[in-house]
Amino acid sequence: MDAATPDKPKTIRLTIPVDQEVHATFARIAKASGMPIGRAMAEWMADTLDAAEYLAETLEKARAAPRLVARQLHSYAMGLMDETGALLEQVRQDSRTRSGRAQTGLGASGGLAAPPSCNTGGKVPSKPPKRPRGDAR
Repeated sequence: MDAATPDKPKTIRLTIPVDQEVHATFARIAKASGMPIGRAMAEWMADTLDAAEYLAETLEKARAAPRLVARQLHSYAMGLMDETGALLEQVRQDSRTRSGRAQTGLGASGGLAAPPSCNTGGKVPSKPPKRPRGDAR
């Protein structure tokens, strides 16, 4: 068992039942990271501690004042819907701007669009090359 030091508090060991899918996922993480499964799970939980603390606070508030928490969560959801709507509208405007530039031949910077590159790395000529005389294709 780990000894407690001033720098490192004593580690608490737990037995946690998990389903096979959870075990398999953490086994993959552990293998890829070169560590035991228990350590992989412990690091994951430590990395997500802020979210777990927020969840614990929210659940405690919900138990004490369920209507208040329900209103707060509804407010968060409405704010998220507003942000999503604004983001979608921005994407629509950007798409319209890009399609308008493509129709007018303007590039993203507003200037004339450069001709597309060809597979040799050079620029595609604006006029097709002249055919030699007598070449009837």
